Amino acid sequence: MKEITQYTLLVAILAVLIYIAVVSTGTVATTNQNKSSIDQIHDSNLAEYQLVSGNLDYVHRADMNRATQTVLLNGITLNTSEFIILYDSTPYASKGHIALNLPCDSKDPQDRLLDVLIGRAPDMITMALGYIPQLSSPPNMCVYHGQFGFGDPVTDIVLKSVADHPITLKGPHSVAIVSHESYIPEQASFMQQQHNMTK
Repeated sequence: MKEITQYTLLVAILAVLIYIAVVSTGTVATTNQNKSSIDQIHDSNLAEYQLVSGNLDYVHRADMNRATQTVLLNGITLNTSEFIILYDSTPYASKGHIALNLPCDSKDPQDRLLDVLIGRAPDMITMALGYIPQLSSPPNMCVYHGQFGFGDPVTDIVLKSVADHPITLKGPHSVAIVSHESYIPEQASFMQQQHNMTK
């Protein structure tokens, strides 16, 4: 009886060891297969990145997509007529929405201290923005928002100081930009024309 028990125990241990070996082998094979797939995706993305980033003549048709970016403005000081670039999608034009939390004039928050310029550099115009009083606390936090790109093509968005004194942006000041659609405009921009002339 004792020999049968030992034999059964040995068979059970052997079965467990075989099971562990099979599971381990399958895991290694799956890991290698996944690694190979990830490498293929990486190579594909790298090739696409090099094609787009290294060639201003690359043409891509309209995409319906959604990309969001937030720009924190804490610690930036702008003197009169100074600006910072918030967004550049050249050579694609974009359609989207912008929301800003900025300091403002306490007497008239709709008379902004900072303007948003949109367009295709160097052809930029002041963007019409709506003021949201329910989310604002003048003069420290004023919230504005608006749509861009639903008329002339927009590839560039700039924040420019129009105040007559330096503006220092603090902790809560920020910009959120959401693009809904990108496309190649029919007419070449000034920058693209310059690039074509240097070829």
